[in-house]
Amino acid sequence: MKSFLPLIRSEWRLLSFGFAMTFASSFGQTYFIALFGGEIRSDLGLSHGEFGAVYSAATLASALLLLKTGVLIDRMDLRRYAYLAVFTLAAGGLLLSVTQSIALLFLAMLVMRQAGQGHVGMAGATAMVRYLPHEKGKANALSGIGYSASEAILPSLVVALLALVGWRQSWVIWSLALALTLPLAVRFLLRGHEQRHRDYLESLQAPTDEDADASAPAQRQWTRDEMLRDPLFYLFMPALLAQPMLFTGFMFHQVHLVDAKGWSLAIWGSLYTLYALTSVMMKLFTGVLVDRFGAIRLVPFVCLPMGLGLAVLGSADGLWVAVVFLVLLAVTIGGYATLSSPFFAEKYGTLHLGSIKSVTTAAMVFSSAIAPVLMGWLIDAGVSIESQAWGSVAYVAVATVLARIASRRTLA
Repeated sequence: MKSFLPLIRSEWRLLSFGFAMTFASSFGQTYFIALFGGEIRSDLGLSHGEFGAVYSAATLASALLLLKTGVLIDRMDLRRYAYLAVFTLAAGGLLLSVTQSIALLFLAMLVMRQAGQGHVGMAGATAMVRYLPHEKGKANALSGIGYSASEAILPSLVVALLALVGWRQSWVIWSLALALTLPLAVRFLLRGHEQRHRDYLESLQAPTDEDADASAPAQRQWTRDEMLRDPLFYLFMPALLAQPMLFTGFMFHQVHLVDAKGWSLAIWGSLYTLYALTSVMMKLFTGVLVDRFGAIRLVPFVCLPMGLGLAVLGSADGLWVAVVFLVLLAVTIGGYATLSSPFFAEKYGTLHLGSIKSVTTAAMVFSSAIAPVLMGWLIDAGVSIESQAWGSVAYVAVATVLARIASRRTLA
């Protein structure tokens, strides 16, 4: 932890901005929205499959839209971009609070997924790797704790607020709190950002390694089209998509998972604290590893713990399975959260990172769109959670092999 202290002392404002944006992205993330799933389905008369289909359709539409809107972070001042993303997310929450039809539910989910999972989260991660390039692993790990903090804090508050005022009023409260507090934080934390951005643009003309010879060439800054023509990109992506896709699918249907295993929902909810703590520890550990060994070398290992957890989930029903599954899932979540943005910065540069991440985030959102509806249909068709877990293990195994091949070729 001592290795983080100099960075925290010198860059606490920017790190706090990343933390705040990552925390706020939770309002558009699957685990948060899924906490309201039972009430929404009951109120609108939807089955598991129907609700999953609406959610997946909105997420898919968000992925396609992100291909157009993702470049905004490359073209806009970071502060204005953050304001726009936050207010859009709050507007989506308010729209959800008045939803009376499937059409409005789709629109609300689209806005929230686009702003939350897309732009709010992208603002924090992009700022870390773009403006703190030599310690991007540690920076991304520290800012990523915001998401773990939200997972540890928000579920209990959601349950309590649901009991007090209901799901519609809850979304009004969450949206207003977001819109009234976060823009003020952004204004304070990004004070003097103009000079930081000018320094960043100047640094692109110099070698990326501070110890390199001054005559060494600057890092290549790939465009989005160049990245899409890189065959190794397609070997890396299955491993990078495994976590968002499989996590989204199983967490979206977590209530059914708990029922199928015969666990207590209250005990399951209490395990989120252990899950969040494990994720935080893994984020910090991965941050150190990224700065020491590089993200490209670590990518093939990122989804292996989750694969092991899914194998345990498919093999047994005891309550200990819930503990092991969530802990191993947290290991992959923590590693992925810290690793993903530094990977794309290392492999393709940071100048067009928003444009590049619009594609990769869209792919991630697309994969997370498929999982809820597919698993919902499988549940409705009587396919067991155990069978779905073992199918996911097979995917993880193939993705790991492909990423290993791509990593070795890149480093060679």
